[in-house]
Amino acid sequence: MPDDQELMKRLKKGDEEALRLLVNRHRQSILNLAYRYVGNQDDAEEVAQDVFVNLYRSASRYTPQGKLTTYMYRIAVNLSLNKIRDRKVGRYLSLHGLSERNTAGNPADETQRPDTILENKELEAVVRAALDTLPAGQRTAVILKRFNGLSYEEIAEVMECSVSAVESRLHRAKLALQKKLKAYAKNE
Repeated sequence: MPDDQELMKRLKKGDEEALRLLVNRHRQSILNLAYRYVGNQDDAEEVAQDVFVNLYRSASRYTPQGKLTTYMYRIAVNLSLNKIRDRKVGRYLSLHGLSERNTAGNPADETQRPDTILENKELEAVVRAALDTLPAGQRTAVILKRFNGLSYEEIAEVMECSVSAVESRLHRAKLALQKKLKAYAKNE
């Protein structure tokens, strides 16, 4: 199986099969990232599609300067933020589907009990609301680190800032989230 850089070289030469392979390989992670920003499936699908359209259009100018996923994440973050701005409704983040919970398991499974499902949805809403109050830079750093598993260096590349700026944003976000979620934890 060719790696991403090889596929980009092929795409640069007009090989549309390379684009199909890249889409199949990265669609879900791009879709998940976009969904965390825009908060609904239709907008996330549109953002993900636009990421690959941009990738196709920019293939002739693409020069490898890191991982292709970092480049695609940067496009996805920018398009997601543009989508939010264009909607003029506010920022929506969704954590739905972020955990590795089994939602199709045994009905006797603890995670399938109605009260557990309700508690999880409530917790997701509280965390979503807390994340939504963070400044865009902090929110982006948290999403890329926590939910996409990027390293500080990769986050810095996506956000086009220094590693120390990423560390600072994550630290400030952690403090802010602890403060905002402290009241919820006391109610538990």
